Amino acid sequence: MKKKVLTFLEFFFIALTLISLFQLYRIWKSYKEGDAIYNEAKASYVDGTETEEEKYYFTVDLEGLKEVNPDINGWIRIPDTPVDYPLLVPDNNSYYLKHTYNHAYSDFGSIFVDSGCTFADRNTVIYGHNTKNDSMFGSLKKYKEKAYYDSHPYVYILNGDEEKKYEIIAALTVEVTDPVYTFNTENDNTQKAWLSDLITRSELQTGKKYDFTGEEKTITLSTCTSRTKTERFVVIAQEVDTVWQK
Repeated sequence: MKKKVLTFLEFFFIALTLISLFQLYRIWKSYKEGDAIYNEAKASYVDGTETEEEKYYFTVDLEGLKEVNPDINGWIRIPDTPVDYPLLVPDNNSYYLKHTYNHAYSDFGSIFVDSGCTFADRNTVIYGHNTKNDSMFGSLKKYKEKAYYDSHPYVYILNGDEEKKYEIIAALTVEVTDPVYTFNTENDNTQKAWLSDLITRSELQTGKKYDFTGEEKTITLSTCTSRTKTERFVVIAQEVDTVWQK
């Protein structure tokens, strides 16, 4: 019996299959490690949660977190979703793309505020990776569906000595050059126009009517889409309440 000689194409497809399997294993391994790191953070530093008269309270040991990393300035949470992480305020937008809150090198990265803005600005931009297992900001894409919004309409941010409540108003696919990444508009009128434009372009239809004053403050949660290097999916929420303040 003649031995079968593998053709070049057969070698190529075998190699391609092995490379693909290795990449899937590497992704699975990084997700498992990243989830473990952040689950440990929640177990160690989130003190408790309490709901009272439609107010959602949670407290975090920020002093303990700052001992681990002084860039940590808070916590971001969307109740009953995977978004439940330390919030980093770095001096650049590259380091935490590949490092967790405790400086471990990881494709998971961290949730972090754009280094060019602060919570004192009209719009604060916050970044997180779009993971395949919905960790980090991987679940944001679900805000294209109104049913998901109806179940998860609020974002809560503990920042320093206060906790703020934000209501989601829009979600859309944009390029990195989009005006949604504006930190400060010129005045209240331009802020109203900026917000109205986002509502018009939103892929999420909340069913609500908005009467903006121009004094609104917002957060923009931004993640990649994996379709192109410059495309992003963003969720915009406006500040509606201070849950607690020291």
